[in-house]
Amino acid sequence: MAYLLKAICRCSRVATVHHSRHVSTISRRLVYSEEVLQAKIEGKPIVALESTIITHGMPYPKNLETAHEVEQIITEQGAIPATVAILKGQLTVGLTKVQLEYLAQSKNALKASRRDLAPIAAAGLDGATTVAGTLIAAELADIPIFVTGGLGGVHREGELTMDISADLSELGRSKTLVVCSGVKSILDIGRTLEYLETQGVCVCSYGDTDDFPAFYTPRSGYRAPYRVGNAREAARLLSSTHALQLGSGIVIAVPIPKESAMDEKIIEEAIQRALEEAKKQGIQGKEITPFILAAVAKATAGSSLDANIALIKNNAKVGAEIAVEFKKLNDVVNGAKVLKDKAGRQRSAELHTGNDVLVIGGANVDRTYRVTEDQVKLDGSTHPCKTAQCAGGVGRNIAEVLWRLQRGRTRLLTAIGDDADGQYLADNVPGLILKDSVVKGGRTPSYAAVLDSSGECQLGLGDMTLYDYITIDLVNKHMDLLVRAPLVILDGNVPQTTMVHVIEQCNKLNKPVFFEPTDIRKAIKPLNFRCHLMYTSPNISELRAMAKYVSPTINTSHTTDEVSEIIELAKVLKDIQVLIVTMGAKGVIIIKNRGNGEPDVRLYPAETVDKIINVSGAGDSFAGGYIFGLLSGLDESYCVAMGFQTAKAALLTSTTVPTELNVYRKNAKFFQLDNLISK
Repeated sequence: MAYLLKAICRCSRVATVHHSRHVSTISRRLVYSEEVLQAKIEGKPIVALESTIITHGMPYPKNLETAHEVEQIITEQGAIPATVAILKGQLTVGLTKVQLEYLAQSKNALKASRRDLAPIAAAGLDGATTVAGTLIAAELADIPIFVTGGLGGVHREGELTMDISADLSELGRSKTLVVCSGVKSILDIGRTLEYLETQGVCVCSYGDTDDFPAFYTPRSGYRAPYRVGNAREAARLLSSTHALQLGSGIVIAVPIPKESAMDEKIIEEAIQRALEEAKKQGIQGKEITPFILAAVAKATAGSSLDANIALIKNNAKVGAEIAVEFKKLNDVVNGAKVLKDKAGRQRSAELHTGNDVLVIGGANVDRTYRVTEDQVKLDGSTHPCKTAQCAGGVGRNIAEVLWRLQRGRTRLLTAIGDDADGQYLADNVPGLILKDSVVKGGRTPSYAAVLDSSGECQLGLGDMTLYDYITIDLVNKHMDLLVRAPLVILDGNVPQTTMVHVIEQCNKLNKPVFFEPTDIRKAIKPLNFRCHLMYTSPNISELRAMAKYVSPTINTSHTTDEVSEIIELAKVLKDIQVLIVTMGAKGVIIIKNRGNGEPDVRLYPAETVDKIINVSGAGDSFAGGYIFGLLSGLDESYCVAMGFQTAKAALLTSTTVPTELNVYRKNAKFFQLDNLISK
């Protein structure tokens, strides 16, 4: 078997990696369902759901039926449901129907609050997340809205027992909006509200009254500090909270529908009897809530269970409506940014993820000549061979990957001739290359590789002089495209003056730039004028060249501890925020400069691949997949996994960029990322 990153990395020698205190390997802290991951990538509204209501709140099969109905309600409102649980030790966001049925019948799923998450995960057990546990998962997954039935709170006689739910403290350190029907009636509602105030949690009633609900009943006798009348007002509140970076949560307390509400007197009498019975049996801690709820359900002949189901369904509808409205608000906010033009005047321009990514770099025709004899003799002899031709060029390859993954929304600014090769490149992905890239009378760049019978390159020949036509004037013709682009990608083939101009313009616009070096000579191009780069993806040889250029006295001799060497080299490159360093069979190291001299370093192991067909476009495909993850707003680990999967697809095809990426996207195979990351 061959390691995937051997093909991605351009350095040939790989030294032994020793463990370093700076390096942490990837832990799959979250696994998304295909539906949830697809929603994240496409920017759809998502609603998180807890799972203790399935395992500890209702009997089977009523719990499963309710779970399906709640998810369906959210879907009907235009949002995506994401039920959270720990399955076999893996914190999972979004459950399939099979997983929901498994959880609904489970007798061994543990309640998972903050203190329980790590032990359950470490032991490989099943866990149903409480409000607190689900809040943590929602934060990790960047899901801003969470729907539940009722919050935990301060238990009755809590001033003596100090029995206070972790839900409250978690709300104080989570920026999530929680839709609920207040706190459970079995709790001390007054003290719970006081505790939420202490934690800085904004509590709002929902609808036309400021009465704070008490789960089974629409009124608790207490008033909420604030009120929102509808989903749009709630979404605006959430948007304001995020803008102010408060870091604390919001509670939207939705009263149970009147037709499903219970008699306050009947409920209170049932609770008091259940509390007395719990004392007699010595039941306390996290076991008391399910005990009392079960006792109340029995005492009310099942009416409380019906009320519970009615309110969670109603909450799901409200939560989904808020999620949809919040998405609309975000689209408006991202749709108009204020930018400064050259004269310093203010003007507005559309900036949103739907705009085209701009790639500025090389495009050429790749030709390979694979000699079928055992030896290649460079003596003028003619050798029989097999020839192949495909579209190539680092910038073009990355652009094509993004074009296929994003269903377009990518443009390439390059230099090609008006000859047959230029037409071949233009026809390869129609609409990708900007028309101004065609140079009249120009000779399209080309690369030829002579391979021996085993596929090893013995001689490479390149005609790349036309890249000098990627000028500042050419870039300025497309400045509107650059301004609107969410990201600009440069490869090392761009002339240095043009490269510096592009980076300077992007720096003024606070726009991220991704620089892909093509060799050690070109890796230093953006460093001449201390330009600020957001991302660059060198191999270790290119990293050494970059560090040596910035700090000539730095030691760049090869060492047996590549990880430590990479970390020291990265410290020199302070003007680059994120370094994505390929390490051959060892994988990828991502280094983030934090400005305090100690970078954040993570090592991602490589995957193994059998029967490699072609290695020429694997590195560029990795970069394209990684960038696609960035544009989709995914966690770093999933960006790397996407890069690995795209590179793997490139290794298994004869072309530089796999044409089947659009098929992967369509049938969701591409997004089964829990199977793509090395364990």
